[in-house]
Amino acid sequence: MLNSKAPEYVLTVVQHTYCGDCIWLKGKITDVYIASGIVRGEDSKNWRMQILSPPWDRTERKQDFPKGFPDVDVPAMKLEVDGRIIFASQQPGLINEVLLKLKPMLVSRHSNAQIQKQLEEVVRTYKEPATQTLCTVT
Repeated sequence: MLNSKAPEYVLTVVQHTYCGDCIWLKGKITDVYIASGIVRGEDSKNWRMQILSPPWDRTERKQDFPKGFPDVDVPAMKLEVDGRIIFASQQPGLINEVLLKLKPMLVSRHSNAQIQKQLEEVVRTYKEPATQTLCTVT
């Protein structure tokens, strides 16, 4: 029998810790971070969440900003599986939607593979509402 290693799932969120414009997003990030700590069997060992706070000055962000995004605007989010980007977004509304859907998946102890599949569907079908409040600071 092969002893294959389980895939490594990494959710990366990039958000200023000191941005008042995106305060609504910070609570959702916190909720998902806490829910990520719920034991979901062996899958818990292969799920990580990174929260990064880049420099406020856009010219200083480039060196610390994670790969996979077209620019250094925040907020930003990506899901990687074994280093392969599954999705990446800098749309505040989509990031909000992903966080809203992800918390109950973690709390309900879905497997990493189930979470990936469900989040891919959220990203694929997301439509930005005309009234969406967007972060004004990038």
